[in-house]
Amino acid sequence: MDRQNRIWFLDEARGLFILLMVLHHAAYDGVVLLGWPLDFLFSGWFGAVRTFFAGGFVLISGAACRLSRSNLRRGCRCLLLAAGLSLITALFVPSQKIRFGVLHLLGCALLLFALLRPLLDRIPPLWGAAWGLALFLLCLPVPKGHLGLFSRQIALPAFLYRNAFTAALGFPGPDYFSADYFPLIPWLFLFLAGTCLGVPLAQRKGPAGLYRRHSRFFAAAGQKSLWIYLSHQPALYLLFFLFRQYF
Repeated sequence: MDRQNRIWFLDEARGLFILLMVLHHAAYDGVVLLGWPLDFLFSGWFGAVRTFFAGGFVLISGAACRLSRSNLRRGCRCLLLAAGLSLITALFVPSQKIRFGVLHLLGCALLLFALLRPLLDRIPPLWGAAWGLALFLLCLPVPKGHLGLFSRQIALPAFLYRNAFTAALGFPGPDYFSADYFPLIPWLFLFLAGTCLGVPLAQRKGPAGLYRRHSRFFAAAGQKSLWIYLSHQPALYLLFFLFRQYF
C-alpha cells in the first residue's frame, strides 16, 4: 500500500502492541533466567495486561488482513516461520519451547480467513465484530477448562483435553507446555472480529485521524513487527546470558 493510502493507525497500533509484547517477554525471561522478583506481573490484574496487549495485536492483525492481496501466502509464510521457531526453541531452549504461539495462531487464522472470506463477507461488519468479541470473552477460560464469563462459568469435559492437537484448538492436556501459547480458541474469534473491523477501515469510513501518521517510531515498529517478533527473543536470551556471565 502506498503512503498516501496507508492506514497509519494499524501500523502504529501494531507497533505499540509488539513493543509491549517485547517488554513482557523481557520481564518473563528475567524471572526465569535471572530470578528477578517479578512473578506478580504474570498473575492477577497484572496478568490481564498481557491479555490486553496480546489481544490488541491479534485484533489489529485481523484488521490488516483486509488490506492484503494474498492472505494464503502470508498464512503459509507465518506457519513456516512458526515451525522454524518451534524447532529452534526445542533444540536450544527446551525449557522455553514454543509449540503453538502467536505465529502459529496468525498462520492458521490467515489461512482460515482466506478460505472462508466469501462467507465472512456476507456478515455485516459491526455485527461480526460484536459476535467475535463476545465469543472471545466467552471462550477466554477454555484453555483452563471452563466456558463462560466471570463467576458464571461451566466446567468442560476432561476428554477434550488430551494431546498436542487438542491443545492447538484450545484444549491443552495436563502435561502440555508452550512458552508462548495462543490457541485457536479463543484467539481466532478475536482475529475474526478484527477482520470485520477492517472492512470500514479499508473503505476509509473511519475517523480521519486513523489515516494520519502520529508517530514515526511506532509506525516503523508496526511495519517490521514480524521481524521484531522473530528476533527479540534470541536477542533477549543473548543479553541475559551475557548479564549472568559478567555481572
